[in-house]
Amino acid sequence: MIRAAALVVAGVAVATMTLAAQSSPQTYKGLEVAVSGVERASNVSLTDCPPGANIVRGVIKPGDPMEFASVKVDFKVLPAFKPGPLPKPMLYDKAGKSYNTAQSFAEVGASSSFSCTFSFRVPTGTTPARFTLDTLSIDLGALAK
Repeated sequence: MIRAAALVVAGVAVATMTLAAQSSPQTYKGLEVAVSGVERASNVSLTDCPPGANIVRGVIKPGDPMEFASVKVDFKVLPAFKPGPLPKPMLYDKAGKSYNTAQSFAEVGASSSFSCTFSFRVPTGTTPARFTLDTLSIDLGALAK
């Protein structure tokens, strides 16, 4: 019972740190965009954004020199937003090398706010430096693990 309480307290502390480390919101084509975290994993969801029926997963096999860098992005639909196609985001490392995601945007605008996690297959230990969406660029220096 005490151990469970300690885990809950630890979880709250981690959530608080993640929120405190959120990037400053920026605006792109009527969407307010902020990155709230970067995580590493070998097994990720590759759902479209906003999340829908696509349930595809990405898996890195044991021994593979790659991993996923997953960037959690929070969106708020502003009154200026006009529905239409949005490009796939990109991830850049400290050396400027770009990484693509398999994920796409679905129908944006159906809800006033939503969060998505975009996963990028990168060499193990890569330091994500920048998340981009067309002309929008968000520095990940303070958020990358």
